[in-house]
Amino acid sequence: MAQNRTPGFELVVSAGPHERRHTALSVEIPEALVGEFASAGGAALTSASTKRALACQVDGADPGRLWFIVPAMQRGKRMRLTARPSAPARKGGVRLTKTNDRVRISVGGAPFTAYHYAGDALARQYLYPILGHGGARLTRECRFEDGPGFDHKHHKSIWVAHGLVNGADNWAEEPGHAETRHVRFEEVSGGAVLGRIVEDNEWRNAAGQKLLGEHRVIRVYNQPASARCVDFEITFRAGHDSVLFGDTKEGGLLSVRVNPSMDAPKGTITNSFGGINEEEAWGKRAHWCDYSGKADGRLVGIAVFDHPKNPMHPTHWHVRNYGLMTANPFGLSYFDPESGARGDWLLPASGEATFRYRLFIHRGSAEAADLSDRYSDYVSPPIVDIG
Repeated sequence: MAQNRTPGFELVVSAGPHERRHTALSVEIPEALVGEFASAGGAALTSASTKRALACQVDGADPGRLWFIVPAMQRGKRMRLTARPSAPARKGGVRLTKTNDRVRISVGGAPFTAYHYAGDALARQYLYPILGHGGARLTRECRFEDGPGFDHKHHKSIWVAHGLVNGADNWAEEPGHAETRHVRFEEVSGGAVLGRIVEDNEWRNAAGQKLLGEHRVIRVYNQPASARCVDFEITFRAGHDSVLFGDTKEGGLLSVRVNPSMDAPKGTITNSFGGINEEEAWGKRAHWCDYSGKADGRLVGIAVFDHPKNPMHPTHWHVRNYGLMTANPFGLSYFDPESGARGDWLLPASGEATFRYRLFIHRGSAEAADLSDRYSDYVSPPIVDIG
């Protein structure tokens, strides 16, 4: 007599040539099983060899996709896993709480950051604070006015901006500046593996006229405080007219202002080619850039990874010893004036383009964090096959 079997499927994860650590992955659920997993609202994922459970989550926006985290894998190794429909985890994971001006984000029950998206004094959205290992604050406090010992009020922790968009300045906050206005959230959700913010914005000039539309996706993963990571997908959408991102150093599609205690040379700037501090990293192209130093007495760091699919990859970096680090692909005439090249970039009418970045928060120095392998986790993740 045939026995009823719990539906599920097997998958095999191959680390490839890199050491893997707390790697977030996703895979399509076999079509025949999508309904089973959707009905359960979640999944259970176990290692075939150790029987250990791994954090996993059925995608709320795409019920045919399973997200999970592989804690650690040695290079060249493979891991066989079994996924079965199951009720979603009720504790831990990434939790998002939306209020009328921000989305508070916790990971593993501990506060991590907040996404500030609305307010009369808000020129553009930002993440603040950024809490790393031991609760260390990795970014500078946010103020709305300059004052003694406080410069560049527009440097608000983690933000997206550019200083020359069809002639408008959506970087600074001086009189006449442009702004990024929140239009609506498509999704604000959490889960055992990741939390996600999906948002539509408008970039407007000082007169309130729309310059372009922006679709922003932010993913925060359930990883330890020693290795937090946040992915950004920033899609610009032009209307009936083209949009010119002008050549200027004053901008960055993902920008960071670190805790002043981390400023170089107390702290250290490092890029993927081994450049150290502003003298060797400013204006240079690199796959990633990192700012490390002591914050609240702990040695911590924060890196930005540039994705190979981005236009003009690898990006140039507007990175300063006073605490600024920003991925700026547009400022060529400033970064390499002898070349005679310009970084003006045109988004054609009715066109769209996506820029992808990963924010990686780590314990210790850039070297101790093995940033080359962590970058590979982002751009060349482990291969997942359905068994």
